[in-house]
Amino acid sequence: MILNSLFMIFAKVVLMVLFGFMLKKTNTINSEFQKGLSNFLLKAILPVSILSSSSNTFSKQLSKGLLSTAAICLIYYISTLILSHIITKVFKINSSTRKIFITMSVFANVGFIGFPLAEQLYGDNGVLYTVVYNMFYQIFLFTYGINLLSNDKKFNLISIFKSPVSLASFMAIIIYLSPYRFPKFISESISMVGGMMVPLSMIIIGCTLVEMKPIEMLKDKYCYLVSFLRLILFPLIVIMLLRLSGIRGEVAVVIVILSSLPSGSLNVILAEQYNCNPKYAARTVIETMTFMIFTLPFMIFISIKLLT
Repeated sequence: MILNSLFMIFAKVVLMVLFGFMLKKTNTINSEFQKGLSNFLLKAILPVSILSSSSNTFSKQLSKGLLSTAAICLIYYISTLILSHIITKVFKINSSTRKIFITMSVFANVGFIGFPLAEQLYGDNGVLYTVVYNMFYQIFLFTYGINLLSNDKKFNLISIFKSPVSLASFMAIIIYLSPYRFPKFISESISMVGGMMVPLSMIIIGCTLVEMKPIEMLKDKYCYLVSFLRLILFPLIVIMLLRLSGIRGEVAVVIVILSSLPSGSLNVILAEQYNCNPKYAARTVIETMTFMIFTLPFMIFISIKLLT
C-alpha cells in the first residue's frame, strides 16, 4: 500500500517539475522571477510550513522520535564531515575544489526537496523530524561549513539566528513542547499558506533543470564522486546503521530520505561568496539533482522494506 502511495507521490512530483520546466522553457518564468520565487519560498513559505507542523498533538512517541532524530543527526554530520575530509586526501583533490567538495558532499537540499517529500510521506510528523534534521544542518553549515570555506577562525553562530527557516524551526519545537497551540483560524490559515511549499519547490526545481549543460557535467569526475557519496554511499551507510541500532518506522525512513538528497543550492552561493570553484559547485548541484530522479526512489523503497 505504501509503495502505491510512494508511486503516486513521485508521479505528482514529476508532473510539477515538468510544469516548472515548461514555464521556464517558454520564458513564462524568467531568471529574475525564478530567483524571486526561490527567495519567497525560503524566506516566507517554508518557515510558515514549518510553523504549521507545531500544531501536532504532543505525544511521548513523537517526542522520542524527535530525540532519536537529533542524536542520529549529530552522529551523521560529524561522521560525514570526517569521511569527506579523508576522501579529499585519498583522491588528492586540489585546494580550490577541496573545501566546496566537502560541503557539497555533506550538506543537502533539505529546504527545497526534503521538507516537501517528508510532508508528502508522513504529514506533520515528517515535517517535525525534518525540522530537527534541518536545525543540525544549519548549525553545522553556519559554523564549521563557513569556517572551512572562509578560513575564518571564528565560528559564526549568529548567522543561524538570521535565517527565517532556523527561527521557524526553533519556534516550531518550542510550541510543540509547550501546552500552547494556535487558535483554529490561525492554524488553518498557516496550513493553507504552508501548503504552497510542495508545488512551488517542484516548479523551481523544474526551472533549474532548464539550465543544465550535460556535456560539462560529463567531463568532471569530482561531480560523479560527490553524486556517489551523497546519493548512494551515505544513505546506504545510514540504512545499515539504523538497521543495526534497531531504529525503525517514520523516523528511520525520513532520515534516509534526507540523507539521500542532492547537494544543496546554498553551496553554490557560498562557493561564489568565498571563491571556492563556484562553477564546479553549480555543476554538482545540477548533476546530483538529475541523478536523484533515479536514486531517491530506490533508497526510499529500500528504507521502507528494511526499516518499517
